[in-house]
Amino acid sequence: MRKTAPQRLAEREARARSELLDSLFDVWIGQASNDATLDRLGPVDPLNAAEVSRALKADIAAPFAELTRETQGRIRAALTVLALSDGQEFRAYWLDLSAPFGTTEAEADAIFPVVARTFGVRLPDTLPGG
Repeated sequence: MRKTAPQRLAEREARARSELLDSLFDVWIGQASNDATLDRLGPVDPLNAAEVSRALKADIAAPFAELTRETQGRIRAALTVLALSDGQEFRAYWLDLSAPFGTTEAEADAIFPVVARTFGVRLPDTLPGG
């Protein structure tokens, strides 16, 4: 079955968001079982917002600050789109990322609001999946 133009556009936009998230989480891509990363972060309970925030600030915030303002804005825009979605796109991204913590859909759902707030994205009153 052929895809419609809107379907192809939506897929391209999702790929672009994934690439932006890759630039945000570059330091963690494929680091799920990396001993140095796990030692540096210490224990992180993905359901504990304070621990997730600490890990984000330890490894992700500094590289984010070094990105251009344009790239930061594009990442925030991508996070905003994800905040308004049903949560499935972030869940799939997070689980594919193999980050050093959070290996279930429920954990990805708990992690996303912390990610959004950390990078200045306002969340809707009710989050999908929550």
